[in-house]
Amino acid sequence: MNSYYTNKIEGQHTEPLLIEQALRQDFSAKPDEARKQRIAIAHIDTEYWGEAQLPNFDGQTIFSAQWVQGIHRHLHHQLLPEDLVQHGEANSDESAEPVIPGEYRKRGVKVRVHIPPDPSAIPNFMAAWENGYKHQRPGESAVIALMAALHRLAWIHPFVDGNGRTARLHTHLGLSALGLTQGLWSPMRGLARRQSDYYSYLVKADKDRQGDYDGRGILTEKGPVEFIQFLTETCLDQIRFMDNMLRLNEFEARLSQMLAAEATKEATKALKVEAAIPLAYLGTVKEMERSRFKGMMGLAERTADRVLADLFKLGIVASRSPKGPVELALPIHSATCSHDCGLRLNRRSRDKGLKPTLVCLGPQQGTEAKQDSPNDSPWIATILTLQA
Repeated sequence: MNSYYTNKIEGQHTEPLLIEQALRQDFSAKPDEARKQRIAIAHIDTEYWGEAQLPNFDGQTIFSAQWVQGIHRHLHHQLLPEDLVQHGEANSDESAEPVIPGEYRKRGVKVRVHIPPDPSAIPNFMAAWENGYKHQRPGESAVIALMAALHRLAWIHPFVDGNGRTARLHTHLGLSALGLTQGLWSPMRGLARRQSDYYSYLVKADKDRQGDYDGRGILTEKGPVEFIQFLTETCLDQIRFMDNMLRLNEFEARLSQMLAAEATKEATKALKVEAAIPLAYLGTVKEMERSRFKGMMGLAERTADRVLADLFKLGIVASRSPKGPVELALPIHSATCSHDCGLRLNRRSRDKGLKPTLVCLGPQQGTEAKQDSPNDSPWIATILTLQA
């Protein structure tokens, strides 16, 4: 879901359904739409790669210029040559130089009102950035450093394009390495929802010193502090949001309602509400043996087999082999809801063969799921989110 929101922050809106189609190598016939799909997929793959490369927080690694270049390189190496022809970030003058994955820019640029350092000074600025943060250890100071580092990367603007995406990926991977996100939330959703505030705080953090009480350097100290506070509040807001949306203590009851509704359809009439128990448990583990899953239903063996077959048909469970363990895998395929939220449920798996899934575990009180067609299931809509 981070790929969807980072595209949205950049003003390159891509519907989640189009992203899932791209995961199946089904790209739009419209060149610009297909390009945004490829960027989204590259972001997903780079996120998987980064989390696998940095499973635990290491300040020497994550605050190294080499790591930042590695993120940019991995992200852009996956794109087609025509995707690397500079389209420019929003409100910038980046339009002439092709993007070379992982390499610093060779020309001066202007981004909104900010003029980043001259290209010849970028290595020195990145070395100073590295030396300023690399001694951080896991803890509160590391969180603050990650947020400050995002602004400094945006200020240095080391690459021709992709600076914002790279900086936000850097922040996400740092929070993930600290064990704070667990695949459940990301600041990117909050930044996308407060895009104008995000850019406004970045601009304020770039200003000159505002009087004698605003730090001791040439630039403002108050501005970066306010940016860190804004980003911290955004993270806390997303944590509260997902905590409210998950409501795991009610998950089994909502699954039972969904199963009862789906069992009224001819295609999935074998479904039983007894499957809610193993499904709810499956949401807390990576995978489960089929025999154990069926046993938790407490049904006759043949009945349990039919129920499991319909669960596969419905797309609620998946497996990497015909007789292998099952996992909870809720694809985007039927409906939208009104929450604008997303959760990569298969967060513990680094197997690129497993698709990321977008999940909404139920509507807020007083809200109703929206449906795209008469065939869409309102109960699936209480679990999946497609809406921007």
